Amino acid sequence: MSEIVADPPDPSCYLLFSGPGIEEFQSVDPDPFLHRARDARGRFAKGSSGNPSGRPRGIPNPKRRVPDLAARPLSARVLSDLIDRRPHLLRPLAAQLWPPPLPPTDPAKHLGIDLSSLRTVEDVRQVLPAVLAAVARGEIAPAESARIARQVRARLRAVRHLAPYGLA
Repeated sequence: MSEIVADPPDPSCYLLFSGPGIEEFQSVDPDPFLHRARDARGRFAKGSSGNPSGRPRGIPNPKRRVPDLAARPLSARVLSDLIDRRPHLLRPLAAQLWPPPLPPTDPAKHLGIDLSSLRTVEDVRQVLPAVLAAVARGEIAPAESARIARQVRARLRAVRHLAPYGLA
């Protein structure tokens, strides 16, 4: 079988098939037609990268995202290294491990005081010493006793306000 040899390219096409290497006129700067492609430091100028509008609003920064320990548990060493690198993640990671907080309890219910049964000043005079005694025994905190006192005062105001109408 005879060998088929193609004709050599036309001399006018030699410039299209120049050899490998850098030519003198070849620019190493960013694309001259995209004059805003990169800034002076070589970083993408605003709006010129592959993601021109950037990360959408509301999407958290990936460097600050908290790993979900229930979906992907981490070993103790990896978790320790993560907290060493990113100490701001300690509280959110610990919140995943702690049990949920207990619902707040009403200190008056804890003491067995029914605030809706208070109708007179005499009823209030019986409740407040019991509250102070509970604080002295350490059953409730002083802040909780103040909360009960505010509730008693509000209840007494309502009773006084409704008394002329016979509704209290």
